[in-house]
Order: sequence, then C-alpha cells, then structure tokens
Amino acid sequence: MLSNRQIRSAGRAILEYGPLPALKGFDKSRAKYRWLFGGNRSGKSEGNIGFDLCSFALGVHPYRKTPKNATIWAAANSWPLVGKLLWSEKIKTYLPMCQVQSISWHNKQDEIPAELRLVNGNRIEFKAYEQGRKAFEGRAIDAFYGDEQCKSDSEGIWTEIQARLMDKNGFAAQSMTPIIFQPWLEKRIEALPDTDAIFYADLNDNRKSRGGYVDDREIDLMIAEWAEDVQETRVRGHFAAFLGAVYKTFSRDTHVIKSFKIPDDWTRHRAIDWGFNNPFVCLWLARDPDRRWYVYAEHYRARETLAYHAERIKQISGTEKYRVTWADHDAQERHEFEKLGLSTMPAKKDVHLGIEAVQAALKVQGDGKPRLFIFKDCVNTTREIAGYKWAEGTEIKDAKDDPLKVNDHTCDCARYALYGAEGKFYFSESDLS
Repeated sequence: MLSNRQIRSAGRAILEYGPLPALKGFDKSRAKYRWLFGGNRSGKSEGNIGFDLCSFALGVHPYRKTPKNATIWAAANSWPLVGKLLWSEKIKTYLPMCQVQSISWHNKQDEIPAELRLVNGNRIEFKAYEQGRKAFEGRAIDAFYGDEQCKSDSEGIWTEIQARLMDKNGFAAQSMTPIIFQPWLEKRIEALPDTDAIFYADLNDNRKSRGGYVDDREIDLMIAEWAEDVQETRVRGHFAAFLGAVYKTFSRDTHVIKSFKIPDDWTRHRAIDWGFNNPFVCLWLARDPDRRWYVYAEHYRARETLAYHAERIKQISGTEKYRVTWADHDAQERHEFEKLGLSTMPAKKDVHLGIEAVQAALKVQGDGKPRLFIFKDCVNTTREIAGYKWAEGTEIKDAKDDPLKVNDHTCDCARYALYGAEGKFYFSESDLS
C-alpha cells in the first residue's frame, strides 16, 4: 500500500509504473544518448516522457541522479502536440501537481505550457521542433527528452541539442516511430557510436494477453488498417518503410549484403547518369545464373570533368567485360565518353516502367530472397533507394505522378540497367565496352 507521502512526492503513476520488456532496458541504460524506436501505442511515449522524464525531474529516477536546479527540455513536433501529448497525456498524468510550483504558458487557453518550475528547483522547458534550429540554441541543459520524429531540420536540431548538453554532461532520450526518411539518423543507428544505446518497443508486447495495457482486438484492428508496407515500422519501430517511398519494400536487412568477389561467369553491366553540379554516377551491376542482380560498385562524384569520371570508371572496371554500359541520352556527353575510350548505349528512359522493373526485383520471391541485392560498400545507392520518394501534393496543387528529383541519381542508374535487361534490350558481343 502506497502512503500519502509517497504519492505526494513521486506520484502514484510513477510508483505503480510497470515497464514493458523493451522499456526495462531503456530505463536502466546509462548511455548518454538513448533511442527508443517503437510502433504506434507500443508504450514508448509512456516510458520516455511519462516515467523517465518525470521521475528524473522529481529526482526519483531509479538509475540516474538528478543535478540540483536541473534544466530539462521536452520537445514534440508542434505546439499543439506539446500541449496534448507531452503535457496532457503524459507529464500531467505522471507529475504530482503538488510538486509543481508554477506554470508559464505558451497558450493558456489551449493548455500548452512553456515552462514548469518544480518545488525542488528543477525546470521543464517545452520546445516545438517547428520553431526551427534557432530555438534550440544558446544555453546549457541537463537533459533533453524528445517524442516522435522531428520533421523540421532534424539533423540541425540534433546538432544543437548535443551542443546544449555538452557543458553539463547531460543526456538525451528520444522516442519515435521512424516513419519519415532521415538518412543521417539511420546511418547513426547502423553504426551506433559508443555514446548511444538503441531499444525497440514492439506494439505486440503491449497486448493485454502479454501483460500489456491495450486490448488484443484493438491492436489487431489497428494493424489491419495499416498498409502492409508500413506495418514493420508501425508495429516494431524498425526502419523498414517510409511515407511516400517509391521502393516501399526496400529493407537494409533484406537487400544490403556484404561484399564478395563476383564470379567470372556472371554477366556484368554498367549504368551512367550524367551530372556536374549534381553527382555524376556510375553503377556496376552483375547478374547471376538465377537472374538475380547485384549492385557491387559505385562511382558518385559532383563537379568533376568527364575525363576525371572516365578515368575513375576505367580504374574501378579494371579488366572486366560488360554486357552493355547504359547511359542517359545526352548525345554530346556520350560522344565525349566515346572519345575517352568508353562506349555507351542510350538508356530506355520510361520512368514508370523502369521503376516497375526495380520494384519487381526488390520483391522477395518464393525462396525467401529478392532478385536485387546491394553491396554494403555502395552507401550512396543504399541511401538514395531508401529515400526515393513520390512527389507530394498540397492544398492548392495536385501531386504529379512522378518521383521527386531528389535522391534519384543511383536510382536512375538502377532503372537503366534493370529495365534495359528485363526488357531484353540486349546487344551483340561487338557492343561490349
């Protein structure tokens, strides 16, 4: 039985909090930067903002000591979310109001706080990512708590948060469902620094049948409403599919593999996308006897001459022979490359049919494998295929039925090669280069 004194000091919600499996490790971790990825309603916000932030602010966190007169930042994407999610749903539930000395309001009418001053001298200051990077500059803090992905200059704001924590040797804890493509974050998680720790909260662990808090039928109905290509993210919190992605079935775990020596009897292809201010790209692709594709090398460089690119391609190619080297249609640049000793064929440029060819190759077949793999060393190809997105509409303008001309250079090369080959657009041995 909890005493009145315990409830006044720490709050009933904190004292009775029972973390789900993934959150036990999250709470105990002493890492400077903790990342909690989870599906919708997986308990990630409850654990991060409700229990972890509030117990730290009250000075009763079981695994972290709270400095005297600590300054804590709490952030969500917008001010309405600060009011609804951070304040009303989580902090107001977990923080005993008798421990709040004063509240400064960002918008009192809508109950959106700007700052809480606690009886113990600690402060919780609220931020909205939509304020931009400038709002996260200028002062030292002891802790940062963020909920959901930042949609406004996420990398820039994260850089500022790290700087704010430096002077006081503070820490950050961030919970999110990673549905938005953010290559800097995915790269950090893939090569996790020693300062970081990562945790995953699975929605299924929050079923009542598993000791969670959400009725099983309610979870089943939620999952059934989600598109199949986002379920991996919305259920388990894994980087698997992103809103608006062209290649929704692309997964690093499935399609990105360790490099190996390409056997001599496999057919080889190259594909080129011209660029100067934008990157000039060449991809090397091999095809095995089972008709599976492997992107095994890439050249990706901006603001260099054609002579430079030709030399690099020759160096990477060595003595290999290629079934065909596809290139964008620019006749002048193809002519210049011919003079530099590299013959090319004009690529078939139908964007939608090319995308279909790549989508078909990415699909996992009956044997559990896709027909397209990318070597781990081809970091630009991996990054761009993951970030290749359809154009979005606005309230006053319909979306074009075309992908954005961003993160598309290696994607164009992949289209040229796969659509050319899958369309049986082959040439005789005299066309080898």
